Amino acid sequence: MQRNWDNLGQNDPLWAICTENDRHGNQWDPDEFFATGREAVDEAVSDLVGLGIELPADGRALDFGCGFGRLTLALAEHLHEVVGIDIAPSMIAGADLHNQVGPRVTYQLNEGDDLAAFADDSFDLVLSIIVLQHIENRYKAAYLREFLRVLRPGGVAYVTIPSHPNLKTPLGIGFAVLPNRALNYYRKKRFGYDGLMELHGMRREEVEAVVRAAGGDVVDVRPDGSVGPAWHTNRYVIRAG
Repeated sequence: MQRNWDNLGQNDPLWAICTENDRHGNQWDPDEFFATGREAVDEAVSDLVGLGIELPADGRALDFGCGFGRLTLALAEHLHEVVGIDIAPSMIAGADLHNQVGPRVTYQLNEGDDLAAFADDSFDLVLSIIVLQHIENRYKAAYLREFLRVLRPGGVAYVTIPSHPNLKTPLGIGFAVLPNRALNYYRKKRFGYDGLMELHGMRREEVEAVVRAAGGDVVDVRPDGSVGPAWHTNRYVIRAG
């Protein structure tokens, strides 16, 4: 996975993060790209406010799977300190290059299946949008447990996770019946090697079981369209105990 995402970060990083087909081949304008991050974060913050959750202006956030910092920089408009982490060295290098905020935003390479670089009760918010879908479920569950460990009591994780393919769409049927090996062959043919990114769904009951076992509480679950019509996807708000 690290090889794949480091390759993506070197060849077509902005498309790898926002995979609009007409933007493949380094067709993203950086200003437009980062504007989508502000829109996504503003929507998430508004969503939390609607649930009665106010983020502390002097708080600290973790952007899990930060890529080039699309959401990380936007989070700095709402919280005092933001840390972005990613598995790909090329993504971290690009994020550092585009950091217009200064020392309130930092980026770290995270190569393990945990968040060992961070102490318990370190963050008020963990944000992960259109990231966990690319991670196998055994690691996804481990990261969910880690999110709850590093959150301060009462802190929240705001994450999107696809549940299962939508069998009412041809592509969804393909995701349901074809193994990843076959899907990866299709991805390579369509996008080249730099288009190799897997999708792994985790059903709602599995997500909620992992959260409960780790001492967290799923505050709210809503359908989310970020992965596209071929998947049933959920947006979760999870509160630490």
